[in-house]
Amino acid sequence: MMKPLALATLAAFGFSVLAACDQEPESSGPTLLDVQRSFERADGNKDGLVSPNEASSIANLDFAAADTDKNGALTPEELEVALVGPAPPG
Repeated sequence: MMKPLALATLAAFGFSVLAACDQEPESSGPTLLDVQRSFERADGNKDGLVSPNEASSIANLDFAAADTDKNGALTPEELEVALVGPAPPG
């Protein structure tokens, strides 16, 4: 039979694990909304693409690496992958 102190310790540990699992993960980078806003601000001529000149307003962007199809312009999807990373499968 378990002693009351051991049982209380296990219960407290279990509650602390549950509480830790319930917390929101900390954001370490831009959100999809941040990317959308950046794209809209950068797309000065509103053609749905961001040129290298327009992209200069986006901090921490490597245009050449982001332009995966090498057509000289970024789509919203290319910018998203460059700033947030690829979407999880599924």
